[in-house]
Amino acid sequence: MNTYLFKRAFCFLFVFSSLFTLSLQAQSTNAVDSLLQLANQQFDNGNEKQALRNYKEVLETDSLNFKSLWHTSLLYSRIGFRIEDNEEKKDYYQQAMKYAERTINKYPDKGFSHFVYAVANGRISDISDTKERIRRSHIIKKHTDKAIELLPEYAPAWLLLGVWHSEVANITTAQRLAARFISEGIPVGASNEKAEEYIKKAIELDPEEKIRYQLDLGRHYKRIGEDEKAVQILKKVLEIEPKNEIDKWNLNRAREILEELQ
Repeated sequence: MNTYLFKRAFCFLFVFSSLFTLSLQAQSTNAVDSLLQLANQQFDNGNEKQALRNYKEVLETDSLNFKSLWHTSLLYSRIGFRIEDNEEKKDYYQQAMKYAERTINKYPDKGFSHFVYAVANGRISDISDTKERIRRSHIIKKHTDKAIELLPEYAPAWLLLGVWHSEVANITTAQRLAARFISEGIPVGASNEKAEEYIKKAIELDPEEKIRYQLDLGRHYKRIGEDEKAVQILKKVLEIEPKNEIDKWNLNRAREILEELQ
């Protein structure tokens, strides 16, 4: 083969190889986009376990995909919350924290990064001792505030802030004593008035999530001893038609609390 033919053949192979590579990349991108769209639909419809599997599959191809990272963390927190076995619950919460840390380290300027980091810390707090719970309460508040600053219309962040106020404003005497040995102490500024205001704001921003948000409002009323209000709100919750298995689970929790109060 003379030099001219060799150069032409080389150019052809180079162009063909480049086009083939671009084609594979396009196919991969399309596959990721389709899988991400499916996961988003499943998440919105309450099919959380299927959504989690698909978000994680997206991350196998695109390890820094923002939507998949923060949704994966949030889903580990949510699914873990409904698990009865303590060891399995702990595993889910640790995974939630792992993905939350990845998300906030890579995307520190995103509201959802701060939201899932606050949620994951809250879940770890739920299974921790008193000192650790108080320590993490400062972290939860800081990142929830940041999430709201960046996502002022995002109802779950307002719900989380309301629940934070409800829990911190009503800590026990034993918890207050434990806080004396922690440098940060108990977070200041928590109040039952703000708890009610922020939970109601979440309900206002996202009226479709009536069951979960109003259940937390009922829990707040029970926590502060306003049993009559709690009974009224929980009865209204039980009148709502569930849309998925998560709604059914929350309705069972509402029924259990209502039985305790009556």
